[in-house]
Amino acid sequence: MRGPINATLGVTWSASYNAILHMTDDTIPKNSGCFRPIRVVAPRATVVNVDYPAPEVGGNTETHPRIAGAVIGALAPGVPDRAMAAEGGTHINFVFGGHDKVNDEYFACYDIEVVGWGARNFADGNDATDSINGNCRVIPVEVYETRYPWLTEEFTLVADSGGAGEYRGGLGTTKTWLCRDAEITCSQLTDRHRHKAWGLDGGGEGANGATHFAAAGKDGTWRTMVEAFGKASTSKWANVTVRSGDRIRLITPGGGGYGDVKRRARDAVREDVAEGYVTAEAARQIYGLESERGD
Repeated sequence: MRGPINATLGVTWSASYNAILHMTDDTIPKNSGCFRPIRVVAPRATVVNVDYPAPEVGGNTETHPRIAGAVIGALAPGVPDRAMAAEGGTHINFVFGGHDKVNDEYFACYDIEVVGWGARNFADGNDATDSINGNCRVIPVEVYETRYPWLTEEFTLVADSGGAGEYRGGLGTTKTWLCRDAEITCSQLTDRHRHKAWGLDGGGEGANGATHFAAAGKDGTWRTMVEAFGKASTSKWANVTVRSGDRIRLITPGGGGYGDVKRRARDAVREDVAEGYVTAEAARQIYGLESERGD
């Protein structure tokens, strides 16, 4: 690929092993011997085996989870009790830097956000969790605002973002930042703005992610990076300058659901509504809660 999402062969091996070892006996030791039966076919100069000079920086954060998800999805019909529906499959990768006027020093940050995981045949997907090959935490809001000239106006789960099903997909999040007195140069490499996380065994798709921009002093309309800056992609762009009063909103994708929505326990739907995970409207239209209760 022309963009920086190609995977090195090591990433492709790791993603394949990740998926297969999750789909098999979890008592198998993770050593060289357990890898020998697994054959990975990855021709050179492809998205799964990058060759110089093609770019590859996002192969681990974006392409690894998609490779693992493809393997899990392919094996799911044979071992459904060990498979999960597709997860958000992105680390969001929001990168920015600039000059802090207050402290008269430069700053830079590589921000990682969280996504919804796919549901399984016995449980809902995890809400707001790092993508399946990650081990990163979200920067606490207090630390974020102390170190960088952003004000976090909102950070919350996105209701209805998890795919519907007997077991619900995990929820994604939304976060809104207000730029304080600074000029910040931003770039991003993320995914699932167009294609949703798939469900399994009749489960619904998770919601898409999005990145929006609202300029200061205008009508406050949220626009994509394509609309606001003429970028080629809403999810993969570089060198956007954000100024005082501008806002950025990141929405992360939800996970797919598992199983027929009609089989979801009524108490589970009611609890989701009470917790704000599912809206009352979705509970009526998708889960049929109103007709079931007769109110």
